[in-house]
Amino acid sequence: MRVLVNGVRLFFDVEGAGLTPSGPALTSKPTLIVMHGGPGSDHSSFKPWFGRFADIAQVVYIDHRGNGRSDDGPPEAQTLAQWGDDIAGFCEALEIERPIV
Repeated sequence: MRVLVNGVRLFFDVEGAGLTPSGPALTSKPTLIVMHGGPGSDHSSFKPWFGRFADIAQVVYIDHRGNGRSDDGPPEAQTLAQWGDDIAGFCEALEIERPIV
């Protein structure tokens, strides 16, 4: 899936539901955001390790701008500060509150 954040489409994948039945109501599970390191990588190497948490959290894998299946955007925006802003914008766009990063 992709979402437009700060002018760039960021790719993300999700494992596990965000809500779980609790009697007649639904209870929210925490959201775990998994981010890869450095340029030239993507989230795929983390799936075998973090998928095991899908029963207790909604696991969201994200490719930073310019990496994996996300759009590149301008070269001058390939910075840690921009990646941080992108994660904040991502959470805002998807209404993720208090993620575990």
